[in-house]
Amino acid sequence: MPVVLSLINLKGGVAKTTTAVQLADTLAFVRGKKVLVLDLDPQTNATLALIGEERWAQADAQGQTLAHLFLDLLGGTRQFDPAAAILPGVSNLGGLVEAGTGSGGRVDLLPSSIRLIDVQDRMGDIAARTHYAVNPMEVVRQHLSPLFAGYDYVLIDCPPNLGFVTQNGLEVSDHYLIPTIPDRLSTYGIAQIAGRIAALRQARGLRLTCLGVVVTKYQSSSAQHQRGLARLPGELEAAFGAAGQAPPPVFKTILPQTNAAAEAMAYERPVTSYPHKYGRTPVGGQPAYRYGLHLAEEIETQLSQTLPARRGGQFSTWLRRMEPGEPA
Repeated sequence: MPVVLSLINLKGGVAKTTTAVQLADTLAFVRGKKVLVLDLDPQTNATLALIGEERWAQADAQGQTLAHLFLDLLGGTRQFDPAAAILPGVSNLGGLVEAGTGSGGRVDLLPSSIRLIDVQDRMGDIAARTHYAVNPMEVVRQHLSPLFAGYDYVLIDCPPNLGFVTQNGLEVSDHYLIPTIPDRLSTYGIAQIAGRIAALRQARGLRLTCLGVVVTKYQSSSAQHQRGLARLPGELEAAFGAAGQAPPPVFKTILPQTNAAAEAMAYERPVTSYPHKYGRTPVGGQPAYRYGLHLAEEIETQLSQTLPARRGGQFSTWLRRMEPGEPA
């Protein structure tokens, strides 16, 4: 069975999508896992980062994006084909043959569309439009979750809200991650996320838990970020405590703000390897690309505590495989 992991924050611009895409690349092309990315965000940033504008336009024109799944239910049409909509072998790392970076790894994608903007406001009509055969919160579960079995990981990039589209992602997830910049504006909505998801979990009988909080775009020279980072554990304790839950951990891996992270989201940019894509320039004493590797290791370690069979290999081995001449 795959691990299904949603990424959510109510504020945009916190590197939620960047984190999702790098995690998908890391799990696939470093760890050799089969990863499916569901892009539920109408901004389609994960989709564009993984397939580029031309391939996205083709999928959208053919009615094979996640927006069209919902539009079929709203309009009584049958344009969307779940199996055909999955785009195999995406990411600009997918075509590379990198010796020693794992075998059998691949990222597939169920693409998003800006048409989801219109869908979000009409989701409540799905039950009536389908003669109550489909609950608007169960569209992904009913139509897409049977396809998850062929993957090790399913990563869901959720919109920056807690509406029906986001709830569809949460409904099928085992865990969720909260990427956040350590400032007031970015962390303000965490209490709402904790409370709303706790209520959903109870009302819907979900197994969903918060796997942890990922600090992103960190600037070590910023006093605001330093204070926010120090304040974050207490804020999580208050937010999740109010929802009757134990606070999730803050991952030790802190993703710094780098030019490489932004450039990595440009699908058309030629890359030669994972380190090339995510940056060899030292940041905080180590090459930028290693932060993504450390985060994936932490996530797999966290998961291994409840799913021992998923325990991975030693992280130092990963690094030697990435750049054999560089000490781990």
